[in-house]
Amino acid sequence: MQYVRPVDLNAFPRDDFHSEFVADRTSGLDSCICIVTRVPPGKGSPWRPHTHPADQLYYVLRGEMRARIGEREVVAGPNDLVYIPAGVQLAAPIDASAPAPSMRDVELVRSLDESRFAPDRWSQVVLADRSSGVPSVSLGVFRVPPSGPSTSSGRSAIGRLHVHRFDQIYYVISGRMRLQIGLEEHEAGPNTLVILPAGMPHRSWNEGPEPELHLNLRVPEPADPDMRTWDLTVQIGEAS
Repeated sequence: MQYVRPVDLNAFPRDDFHSEFVADRTSGLDSCICIVTRVPPGKGSPWRPHTHPADQLYYVLRGEMRARIGEREVVAGPNDLVYIPAGVQLAAPIDASAPAPSMRDVELVRSLDESRFAPDRWSQVVLADRSSGVPSVSLGVFRVPPSGPSTSSGRSAIGRLHVHRFDQIYYVISGRMRLQIGLEEHEAGPNTLVILPAGMPHRSWNEGPEPELHLNLRVPEPADPDMRTWDLTVQIGEAS
């Protein structure tokens, strides 16, 4: 499996709506589908009104997105998350004769409040999870400040190696992320997808001069609401 996958946005057609499947079952990810979409001005989805059997979430990186979700029209800008619940029709009014899930009190557009980030430590703003009405995934934005003082080995201090019982997916928005996945180290810059399958030892850190921001998905969200139980520390090799 290719764990680190750069997305070349320059390869997208300039004048056409285009979606790129960057991870799915055919590439080794069976818990969800990851898609990057570019929509030129004046263009829209070529698909007819439709529904999905699973929740669909868009995170807007640039520009403005307009969508009709069920009977509601929404507008989303950069750093907004758009949530389309499973079974809800997209892009046209609902057929009154067809049953549809209730969207009463469902927050379809969720904006990132960057003031909630801690300035000098790892921090996360969660935009979707079970407690906010999204049962399928936990999705947040992580901000990782530049690393602190170097260790005696000369490398900046980093997080502990750990595993999860669920798949974890990153999409780097800005800055540069360093990672250890298994026994190998990688670097991920902006517009890079990182896939961490359940049970894969990993850790990540920021050696750059600027903060690093990335989307962080956990699929599916664990049933235990206590995040402290989600990371299982591991050690590779003999204890020192």
